[in-house]
Amino acid sequence: MAKEFKTYEELRALLESRGVETDDGTIPALKRESYYAVVNGYKGPFLDREAMQSCDHDVFSTGTRFEWIYALFMFDRDLRAVTFKYLQRAEAIMRSATVHAFCEAHPEPDAYLKRESYCKADDFLTPKGFRGNRARLHEKNLAQLLRRLKGKALPDSPKPAIDHYMRSYGFVPLWVLSKDMTFGNLHHFYQLLERPVQKRACRLVLEASEAPERMIMQPHDLLRYYSVLVEFRNLCAHDERLYCAKVGKSRDIDYSQMGTCLLNVIQQEQFEFFLEEIMECFRTYGRDLKVVDMDSLLSDMGFKLEK
Repeated sequence: MAKEFKTYEELRALLESRGVETDDGTIPALKRESYYAVVNGYKGPFLDREAMQSCDHDVFSTGTRFEWIYALFMFDRDLRAVTFKYLQRAEAIMRSATVHAFCEAHPEPDAYLKRESYCKADDFLTPKGFRGNRARLHEKNLAQLLRRLKGKALPDSPKPAIDHYMRSYGFVPLWVLSKDMTFGNLHHFYQLLERPVQKRACRLVLEASEAPERMIMQPHDLLRYYSVLVEFRNLCAHDERLYCAKVGKSRDIDYSQMGTCLLNVIQQEQFEFFLEEIMECFRTYGRDLKVVDMDSLLSDMGFKLEK
């Protein structure tokens, strides 16, 4: 049955009928954010699962206050802001390394538009454990990538830099065009590169992150970092719930694993700032979350806690 539209007053009454204590700040918060974003998104830790077995609607644990649910919502918003900032830094490093490695190997201005600049199907880099049709996926992804790149390198582009190069020189260098490629585009671009180019990109990422000389990054490692960081970046960009999110084909990659990927891409100093800013989120909202304590949040984020 379709959900009926409800006024803010009716939504407040609905919350109270399900066991949530509201106050004068409830309706203003719903006006700013919407019932769906706050309540539907962050009600999980506050529900009485046992009571819900005997009814067909949400039942909240006794004493639950709307402000607690809202605090979890705000915590996650701040967590997204922090995470997104450092994911952008990782994206910049990976973008620069990938594009530079390609241009070193293929200095011709339009090399990125030619099929021969990319790997053959047998060398197409796929995630470990891949069981699909490699040749078919290679052909599909390469065709899509070339079509997308050709579609961006056009005169009258809304991007001034691209339009300038097309009008002035008749081509757009990859390092200019890449600014108009999404992180997801870069992921597929990297996946289709020849193995020596991928290895060079790995080396450049390590150099940019100022990693110790002994550190090694293999092409499969960088492919995983692309896959994981792209998905978490999209969660942040689209204001989706982050703290307990899981990504990947099997939905088994959590926030802590994303952090490990980030650690391997950005500078150590930047990663320490990232951790400190996350801790500041905990300090800011810790007292307001009530039944959701720091340990349960860390557990939901995938961090293993010592017993």
